[in-house]
Amino acid sequence: MYDGIQYGSRVDGTTQRKLHAKVVDNVLAAPVYFSRLISNGKPFMGKTEDVTVDIISDTQGQFFTGLETLNATAVNTTVTLSYARTAFQQPKVSVMMDSFANSGEYGIIPLDAFKYEKAAAETQQKLGAAIYLDGSADRPLGLGAIVDDGTNVGTIGGQSRSTYTQLAATLTSSSGTLSLAKEATLFDTISASGLTSEEPNVGLASVTVWSLHEQLLQPSVRASYEAVGYDKVPHRSMQAVRGNAELAQGAGLTSISYRGIPILKDNFCTAGFLYFLNESYFDWKGSTTVPEQYKDYMEKVNLGTMKAYEGTGAEALNMPSEYNGFFYQNDLMLPNQAGMIGRFYVIGQVVAKGFRRSGALYAITQV
Repeated sequence: MYDGIQYGSRVDGTTQRKLHAKVVDNVLAAPVYFSRLISNGKPFMGKTEDVTVDIISDTQGQFFTGLETLNATAVNTTVTLSYARTAFQQPKVSVMMDSFANSGEYGIIPLDAFKYEKAAAETQQKLGAAIYLDGSADRPLGLGAIVDDGTNVGTIGGQSRSTYTQLAATLTSSSGTLSLAKEATLFDTISASGLTSEEPNVGLASVTVWSLHEQLLQPSVRASYEAVGYDKVPHRSMQAVRGNAELAQGAGLTSISYRGIPILKDNFCTAGFLYFLNESYFDWKGSTTVPEQYKDYMEKVNLGTMKAYEGTGAEALNMPSEYNGFFYQNDLMLPNQAGMIGRFYVIGQVVAKGFRRSGALYAITQV
């Protein structure tokens, strides 16, 4: 049965249907922050990516008046954070007889192209969730590890947060309610006074918390979006675009500005959380080249326009990025079955260089 007029055999037996030329996603969510993160990705080089961070003030400096003995002790003020790659795989299975049926001019939607693009979108979904977690269970580091004070994740980059408290971010309970005063306190705590580069440049919230934040800013938000619409943020941009100004690099992410920074909503954001992040202190780093012995079997993937898939999952992939870490294992015949299997791999890691300029309010349920 179809919606609308029900035709009889006079029409059903004489008239071809019109099939939409793409599969339309009705299940996947928008992995907003992971899409943004890999769009700004950098290459992962070497066995590990190591970062030397300064964590102790040198106390040897002194004022003096004459010929008193001056301090001359060598002080070690640094430790090294070390990060190795992580890997994710998503299979793509092709059934040979399905491909036979789909081949030729009557295969309006290319079945194997859809399966390829669907597997890529599913990969993005899994990583979109992982980016908010703590890096356990072989996942890449997420905000659950980076924006933590040692309560949940005791070590970062191989170093102990209890030993080096300078590796802690600010994690503050909102005790249920969200207020501008609490947001301002967090923002000030994680900022260096007077240096815009040492303040948060973006905020993240669950959809519910984003709406609660919007309520706090009324009526100024209402006046703004009635005049020019919500702000938009291009994936690779640190700046919001006002109104209908043309967006660089494609579609933008909806945001509300707070203290000059965009606040983004993400379906995958941990419930009850509002993050303020300084993105200059961490990066997604993806592998860039296929090892020599695997070049006949794998290829680097640059994400882009979908041919057979549209909707939320497809839109999230529509952002080419050279350093996304995506690879595809070419389809191979299954040895004992009439079909083929290929695999997406994502090989990379979130490399964090600093923590005190990011923070989060959690346990937010109301204003």
